Amino acid sequence: MNPQAGVIIPSAGRGSRMDSGQPKQLLQIGTMTILGHTITRILRLEAVRHLVIPSSADMADTVHEIAAQCIETARRTGQVMLDVVPGGKERMDSVYNGLQALEGSETELVMVHDAVRPCFPLDAVGEALRVAASDGAAILAIPARDTVKLVDESGRITDTPDRRNVWLAQTPQAFRIEVLLNAYKKAAGTGFVATDDASLAEHAAYTVRVVKGSQENIKITYPSDLFFAEQWLKHNS
Repeated sequence: MNPQAGVIIPSAGRGSRMDSGQPKQLLQIGTMTILGHTITRILRLEAVRHLVIPSSADMADTVHEIAAQCIETARRTGQVMLDVVPGGKERMDSVYNGLQALEGSETELVMVHDAVRPCFPLDAVGEALRVAASDGAAILAIPARDTVKLVDESGRITDTPDRRNVWLAQTPQAFRIEVLLNAYKKAAGTGFVATDDASLAEHAAYTVRVVKGSQENIKITYPSDLFFAEQWLKHNS
């Protein structure tokens, strides 16, 4: 039997760069919120059996309603468990709260995915799950197309790494659940802070594999991203 997967979708952020007056995951694209589009696509993966969404208290009821409707529409009612848990001050805190909801369940694999990244390639995510099941951890990423510069606080270039070795991390990021739990516990013990979950696994000395993602798998951050996502979802829903 294929391993069962849980998905954590942190949804407590406010998305100030969108300048919309409301959390960007709750913005509409067509008849559905961005969060709804993301969940709907995640539910197309048969391995997904548990959905955990860390949310701020004032959005929790709305988030639960959106997720429950997506599960019903996808005809996965009774197949997919749903938990909306408190979000944390930082993204790491939210993901850890989500992990605690999965700990002790039958879930063998866990994916962490951005709420505002609805245009991800399903085939690549399936491959990331397979690699995580065998090797412990895998993320979607794409090779850098441009020359990358490392710059200090004064704006001075300090290094130009070989572009052939530079990949840009995306989500979903997939892990055996014990790998990510151990990584979070080690980070808590050392005070290590990271902007993605793969960095925590690396810090805990786990090997993380890369599965090639897609240039289209954008994280909706600015108003201009909404137009691209709307067009992509029209053709790939």
